[in-house]
Amino acid sequence: MHESPARLLAIFLAACGVGVAAGMFGVGGGALLVPLLCLLFGFPQHRAQGTTLVALVPPTGLLAFLVYGKANMVSWRTGLLLIPGIFLGGIAGSKLAGRITPRRLQQAFAAAIFALGVWQIIFAWKR
Repeated sequence: MHESPARLLAIFLAACGVGVAAGMFGVGGGALLVPLLCLLFGFPQHRAQGTTLVALVPPTGLLAFLVYGKANMVSWRTGLLLIPGIFLGGIAGSKLAGRITPRRLQQAFAAAIFALGVWQIIFAWKR
């Protein structure tokens, strides 16, 4: 697929914004980059999710982890306990996503992000 330089620049700038959000809030790929790729750049849901995993997990995950680790803001025990669940869940989730139509996957994704956002709003103001 051939991408115009303007489109590539727009994708790069969107990724920069998502990178800032990932570093500040610990959120990025699932919550921001997937919708941006779908809504602004016309990616199908499955492709946006796969592209996000390639873009965020290795570079952002490692770099953010190093910064948080250096600042002593990592719960090593909890983090290590999360690895098997994330690993197995990632495999199961990707297989499940492959069986769902792009439209249904996008609807489920939107509902999950919306519910988490509402929950976050409630607890952010409740404290």
